[in-house]
Amino acid sequence: MNERWKHQIKSGLPFGIIMPVIMTLVEWYGTSETFAEAFFTIKFLVKLIVFMTAGIFLIGYSSWREKRKNNEYNNQK
Repeated sequence: MNERWKHQIKSGLPFGIIMPVIMTLVEWYGTSETFAEAFFTIKFLVKLIVFMTAGIFLIGYSSWREKRKNNEYNNQK
C-alpha cells in the first residue's frame, strides 16, 4: 500500500467511525430505545459504511493534497 492510501486511511477513518456514533448517540438520547436497539441495526451499519467511505475518500484525499502542497512549499524554501 502506498503512502497516499496509508495517509487517507489514517486521516479519514476516525471521521468515519466517530460521526455515525455521535449521530446515533444524539438520536438515542431522547428515546426509550436500549443501546442494542440504537447501535446494532442496519441503519447504523449503513451510516457507518457511508461515513467511513466518505471519510477515507473525501476527507483523506483532501488532507493528502494539503499535506503534499505543504511539503512542496517547504521544499522550495
